[in-house]
Amino acid sequence: MDRKPLVIVVTPVYNTGRYLEEAIQSVLAQTYDHWRYFISNNHSTDETAEIAARYAVLDDRITVVSPTTFLPQGQHFNFALGHVGDDADYCKILLADDMMMPGCLEAMVQVAETDPEVVLVSSYRVIENSAANFGLPIDRTVFPGRVIGRLHLIGGVYPIGTPSSVMYRGSVVRQRNPTFFPVDRYYFDTDVAFRIMRDAKFGFVHQVLTFSRYQPDSITHREATLYSGELDGLICVSSYGQDYLDADEYRRAITRARRSYFEKLGREWLLDRVRGRRDDFWEYHRVRLATAGLTIERADVLKGAVRAVGRAVGSPGEVVARVRGRRKVAGDTRTQ
Repeated sequence: MDRKPLVIVVTPVYNTGRYLEEAIQSVLAQTYDHWRYFISNNHSTDETAEIAARYAVLDDRITVVSPTTFLPQGQHFNFALGHVGDDADYCKILLADDMMMPGCLEAMVQVAETDPEVVLVSSYRVIENSAANFGLPIDRTVFPGRVIGRLHLIGGVYPIGTPSSVMYRGSVVRQRNPTFFPVDRYYFDTDVAFRIMRDAKFGFVHQVLTFSRYQPDSITHREATLYSGELDGLICVSSYGQDYLDADEYRRAITRARRSYFEKLGREWLLDRVRGRRDDFWEYHRVRLATAGLTIERADVLKGAVRAVGRAVGSPGEVVARVRGRRKVAGDTRTQ
């Protein structure tokens, strides 16, 4: 009998005990049964440890691990992925506040097994009540990685998704361990996808296989209020655009990314004129841009401010009001 591929499921968790049980149960409900499950507890102070330990007793495929000290999010994810052993064919991350549909592992393994060059498999997903990851031709399940990267960079199609919506080939994870995810990037899952897809293939399942929650008190929400989407869009195009796009596409993509990003910074600059400069905001952007060798130029910020005013259909005061509404930053409670 042929050997059945082994999938390692990994859940890095910190103080998400109120959702963890549902995540674990979604693993136990999988129609594909050849898996092992590592729950990595990053020194939670809620009921996380007790929930994880209880399930580890009930099913010997579940193991609870923990780093020796509390780790930042990216480092904790890398610690958890360190448990993808030599016998693992695939690795599936599941965030503690997300869930897999019962056929998730089976469908993803089936697509990955059709081509040994597939290093990453994704699918449709549901975020609260909205569907996402659509846009690829439904008559194909395997694509050149460069095609997927190009679609992402030129905009409109984002099939990579989130950590919970993808599965990695185990050998690729091991090759990059102990730093599979780049810890200097916030959207480190998108960044690593660009790094591993350049000379490989991408698999896609045309089914909804994962469910994600949107939490207004999460790191994701907090980062969004800091314009992290526009920031990482610029970083991705600057870092990988020339690998995935031709010269004209790259020129258009980098122009669009810079325009969008500096318009957001221009809005922030206008708000500074009203309530005083927020040094933490500008330091956040300075540090993250530096990871890609980029800087904030005052002339670009001023041009962005002019565009923001023009878009306001009114006055600078309306821009300030809009920005003020978006800058209500929630507390950081999700450092899994």
